[in-house]
Amino acid sequence: MRLWFETLIAPLGWIVAALVLLVVMAWWTRFPRRTLAVSATVVVALIYLACTPLVANAFLAPLQAQARRDAARCGPPPAGTVFIVLAGGVDGEPDSARDVTELQLASLRRTIAATRIALRVPRATLLMSGGEGGRWREANLMDTLAQRLGFPAARILRDRDARTTFQSALDTARMLAGNPAPRYLVTSAYHMPRAYRSFVHSGQRVCALPVDFSKLPRHAVELLTPQTSALARLTLALHEYLGMLFYRWVKFQ
Repeated sequence: MRLWFETLIAPLGWIVAALVLLVVMAWWTRFPRRTLAVSATVVVALIYLACTPLVANAFLAPLQAQARRDAARCGPPPAGTVFIVLAGGVDGEPDSARDVTELQLASLRRTIAATRIALRVPRATLLMSGGEGGRWREANLMDTLAQRLGFPAARILRDRDARTTFQSALDTARMLAGNPAPRYLVTSAYHMPRAYRSFVHSGQRVCALPVDFSKLPRHAVELLTPQTSALARLTLALHEYLGMLFYRWVKFQ
């Protein structure tokens, strides 16, 4: 159900649906040629715009700006901080906890950034939250990666059950109940607004620590050149906006 819904809201799904509709219109002779030409022009224009960094940036920029505002509420992490690191996906079902290359790029970036910061904070703890995968889940692989980067295994906690941001918030609230240590939430900048509000809703006092900011093209030619990476960024942004609406109307009630 989740995969079907995400496919439906993704720009690529819209593009395929629009192209199929054009084919149907082209073969159905009742449609005037002018109507078909106008429809094709609109579809091509929308596809072009969806694939440009200009449009992707317009959707991503507000999310990243909000992440910076959330982060500005707190100062540097003090000694004893618990860094809650949210997973960003895993490919398939890893064969062992050592298969860290199975982590998707967002998971890798979040884990590496959080570990590097935590290594500079005395008595810091890492809490890896991610339940995707089979026997060996995101949290296990993130744990292994953090250890390979030099972080002590004794100060790593794992939440292996969370498959959504909202569930991560609930799980970590339960795991850290009664723990007065400062909590810093680590996730990608585009994901931080939804994640931060989920954790606040769960009753936790957390500080936002966004990482993995998108590096956006600056030149006009690049901004207007269709790119698959732009389509992917637009998909991420739309997922976050719809996720925030869903959480506000359903989860936070």
